[in-house]
Amino acid sequence: MAKYVCDTQEVYNIGESLCTISNDIHSSVTTYSSKVDTDLASWEGNAKSAFVKTNDSHIQNVEKKLKYINEFGEFIKKAAKEIESLESELAGLKI
Repeated sequence: MAKYVCDTQEVYNIGESLCTISNDIHSSVTTYSSKVDTDLASWEGNAKSAFVKTNDSHIQNVEKKLKYINEFGEFIKKAAKEIESLESELAGLKI
């Protein structure tokens, strides 16, 4: 009979890495957005309006994707813990 082994710690670490990367990128996007707002403070006119609208749209899209990545990382971490729990439970069964 085939035996399948899951390195739950490695799976958990992958989920943790996704969350860390997502948070790091979020921090960078926040910094970028603040700097752009500061730099645009002296702009006026249609060019500023068009740029701000497009830039805000891109930032919102990135934030949505980062939220998904973070939630996926959390899901992976939870799944790793559940797998580990089930493996322990199965190991304790006497058949």
